[in-house]
Amino acid sequence: MNMARDGSITKDKIIESAMGLALKQGHVATSVDEVIEAAEITKGTFFYHFKSKKALAVALIEKFSAIEMQILEENMEKANKLSKDPLQQILIFVGLIQELHAQLEEDHIGCLFASYSYENQLVDKDLLALATDTLTEWKDQLSKKIQEIIKVYPPRYSVDPDELADSFLVTLEGAYVMTRVMHKPEIIQTHLEQYKTYLESLFRPL
Repeated sequence: MNMARDGSITKDKIIESAMGLALKQGHVATSVDEVIEAAEITKGTFFYHFKSKKALAVALIEKFSAIEMQILEENMEKANKLSKDPLQQILIFVGLIQELHAQLEEDHIGCLFASYSYENQLVDKDLLALATDTLTEWKDQLSKKIQEIIKVYPPRYSVDPDELADSFLVTLEGAYVMTRVMHKPEIIQTHLEQYKTYLESLFRPL
């Protein structure tokens, strides 16, 4: 048996189990014992991979950031391949994000950055920088696409590409909160659809 590979699989399993719990109930409310039970490991195995709960938090944020960057890159690339028109590209991109969320169970819908921020867990400067860099990359990619749209479809009124890109993130993050409070996952679909409608009304020629 490849012990290094086996250890890597175990560590990934711990991170996956902990992330599910953190998204569902928050980091503070998630105990090490709950993670151990969910991952079906021993306490010794947990502390072999993570010296403390804070060390686990660092790993979770790093993993979540990597997932978010992968989602951005893969879906933006797919949208760019499906159309040469920048407006269609961003509409397709938002549609792909809708499809992604439609496949998730309610307990797995959310943003670990937001969850940790609410609980004041992003106190580590490196973690805060990682979360900030990830969200900024999403905004920058969307803003760049919006600038391309403006060159082809002059907007009906003046808009700031960065602010319009931020609006996507604000819409999505706000929808996460509403989903948890109202227990209606379809809220995400509804409001991302509203964002697409707004873009179309803003850039479509009369």
